[in-house]
Amino acid sequence: MANNSHILRIKRLSTSHFAKNVAILFSGTAIAQAIPIAVSPILTRLYSPDDFGLLAIYSACIMVLSVIATARFELAIALPDKVTDAANLFILTLKVCTLISLLLLIPIVLFADDIASSLGHEKLTPWLYLLPLSIIATGAFNAIQLWHNRLSHYKTIAMNRVQYSILTAGTQIGCGLSQLNGGLLIGSIFSNLAISGWMAQRLWKTDKTLFKQVDSSSQWRLAQRYSSHPKYIAPSQLIGVTAQQIPLLIISTVYSLTAAGFFSLAFRLVSLPTTLVASAIGDVYRQKIAEEYNHKGEFRGTFLKTLATTASLALLPSLILYVAAPSLFALVFGESWRIAGEYAQILIISAYVQFIFTPIDKGALVVGANKYIFFWHCGRLTALALLFFYTIYQQPSIELILYLLAFINITLYLIDGIVEYWLSGK
Repeated sequence: MANNSHILRIKRLSTSHFAKNVAILFSGTAIAQAIPIAVSPILTRLYSPDDFGLLAIYSACIMVLSVIATARFELAIALPDKVTDAANLFILTLKVCTLISLLLLIPIVLFADDIASSLGHEKLTPWLYLLPLSIIATGAFNAIQLWHNRLSHYKTIAMNRVQYSILTAGTQIGCGLSQLNGGLLIGSIFSNLAISGWMAQRLWKTDKTLFKQVDSSSQWRLAQRYSSHPKYIAPSQLIGVTAQQIPLLIISTVYSLTAAGFFSLAFRLVSLPTTLVASAIGDVYRQKIAEEYNHKGEFRGTFLKTLATTASLALLPSLILYVAAPSLFALVFGESWRIAGEYAQILIISAYVQFIFTPIDKGALVVGANKYIFFWHCGRLTALALLFFYTIYQQPSIELILYLLAFINITLYLIDGIVEYWLSGK
């Protein structure tokens, strides 16, 4: 009896510890995401929609190319039992990222003008030469965060995210007040390099004894051991990230950099609840259904409860934004940004559906339906690619493109909801 009481106490402590870690990470992420939103009314008065469009395209390039550059070896840092193996994987990630990023300089030097033109604007050309540095910094930042995750340094992870966000916001405002040309991009690039360099310096000071033990032969062995990461995980994530960036590519290429700026602000704001609240609910949902699935082989009840919760939680805010988005955007960000509010009005229904189903899409991962996940991402990429080619050849109004984009998103998430319901009862 005493032994059972001891086990129960351990389980309660473990659950409490888990909830505390989730709360720390959620708080850090929420603050880090809230800061750029809070300073957006300042930035929209310091910079033009063109500046926002340029930053959105540059950031999209980083997001897509970062997946390739690290070969996703950073995701293996938490896996090995030996901490020396984890250290070797960390260094391997940085080596691969640096090599691939520097190789990107070759096409940039040879075809910078063509690349910038294909992405929507020649103003992007001089910034492309900084892209390899940004990718290296992004790869280092992610690898360091995952290193801290392995060591359960959740406060450090949260603080790093908040510090990055504060530095970016402060630098962008400072550049704007100084009327520095390209200040929005400069602030983003400088902050990325500065925070990654500072984090790397701190990590070296605390763990340099461990990192001095790494060697190339061990890294090669681990590269072979985790070869599934560049073979399968990186391509799958590349498909997902590329699909996310296609709408921005459509608008910047076919319409204008200004339209891309309006779209980027509208999309970021309507997606914010999913990024913060729905993702946090999803983390808790994944842990709960994993336990239920292991014990009972199903989790239909939790699925339906979570679905009802997310559907009711976002309904009223979505209705308010749908009715008032143009006026709200004009009031908060300035009259010139009313168009972004009109874009948000079209996208909000799609964002609401995505908010409902994002937390419950973890079920497929829990039951091991990996092929379904891969094919769902492929279907999304295919649908958006078809939309891209339709836009290029027909050049319809941007409003029609946004409605079609919303329709594709709603359809895919409804399909996912049906599949996840079926999987929850298996």
